Amino acid sequence: MPRVTAAPAAREALRLRRVLQSGEAAVALRLLGDRWILRILRDAFLGVRRFDDLQRQSGAPRSTLTSRLASLVEAGILYRREYATRPRRLEYRLTEKGFACYPIALVLWSWEQRWGDSATLPPRLVHGRCRKPMQPLFICDHCREPVRHEDVGFRLGTSRRRAAAPAETRRRETPVRHGADASLIHALEIIGDRWSALTLASLYLGNRRYDDLLASLGIASNILADRLRRLLAAGIVEQIPYQSKPPRFEYRLTRKGWGLQPFALTLQEWARTWLPTRDGPALELRHLACGHRLRTRAVCSHCSEILQPQHVTLRAVRAPRRLRARGGS
Repeated sequence: MPRVTAAPAAREALRLRRVLQSGEAAVALRLLGDRWILRILRDAFLGVRRFDDLQRQSGAPRSTLTSRLASLVEAGILYRREYATRPRRLEYRLTEKGFACYPIALVLWSWEQRWGDSATLPPRLVHGRCRKPMQPLFICDHCREPVRHEDVGFRLGTSRRRAAAPAETRRRETPVRHGADASLIHALEIIGDRWSALTLASLYLGNRRYDDLLASLGIASNILADRLRRLLAAGIVEQIPYQSKPPRFEYRLTRKGWGLQPFALTLQEWARTWLPTRDGPALELRHLACGHRLRTRAVCSHCSEILQPQHVTLRAVRAPRRLRARGGS
C-alpha cells in the first residue's frame, strides 16, 4: 500500500504545536511564566536580596517563596551567598543568566506604565547615563529601528524536540500578602499564567479562530475557553464575527494585546541564548523592515543607549494635585 502522508497544512499545524509546547520559549515559560517568579525577578533587579525582604516585597507565602527561590537557584538564574554566619543567613543574587532576563522585566514595567491600573502604577524609570525619565524602547539590533508588531515575521525552525504533554490544570489563586508591592500586578496576572501566555503566543503566530488555537495549543477546550474569557475581560483580545449561521468569531489582539508582544520576543531571545537545542531553534524570528534575523535590544527612549540594570533608577510617580492636597490636609 502507498504510504499516506499528512497534508502540508496538517504538518504545519503539528510543527506549530511542537513549537508552542516544547520550543525554547515554551521551556522558558515553564521556568519563568509564574507570577511569583516574575515578582522575585522584579525585586532582584531592584536590589532586594534577603529572604524576609523578598517576602515582604513580593507578598508571597513563605513556602511559595522558598520553592520559587529553589527553582531559580537550580536553573542558574540566582545564586546563594552567605552574608552572616551566626546564625547562618543567605541572600539571593542574580547570575549572568539572571541579569540577561532584564529586557523581559523592562517589557512588563513599560507595559504596566501604559496599560496598568492607575492605582498601582510602578515608579517611573530614570536612565542614569542621561539622567532623563524614559521608557524602554525595543529596537532591531541590526537596523536600530523600533520593532513594530507588523514588522515581525517568523519561520518554524529545525528543532525536533518532542512536544511535552500539557499539564491541564485549573488556575489556582494564592492571595498576595497585605502590604506587598503591587506594581506590575496587571501584567503579572496575564503573563504569570502559562496557558494565558501560550494563548497569546498562538495569537501572535497568526491563529485567530477557536479551533486553530485549540489545535496549536493541544489543551482541553474548557481550559482554552477560560483563558480566552480572561483575555477578553482584560481587553487583550476582542471577538470579531466571521460567520452568522451558526455564529462564529475570530479572536483578534487589541493594541493592549499587541503591547505585550515584546514579552514574547524578549523571552524567545533569552531562551535562544540560554536554553538552546542541539538541532537548532524551534522558531526563527525576522525583522521584515530590514530582512535580518530579529534580535531585539532595549534602549533608552531619550538617549538610545542600551539599558543596563545598574544604570536605571526609579522615580516615584507623583500623585495628582487634588490627591496630594487631600493627603496634606
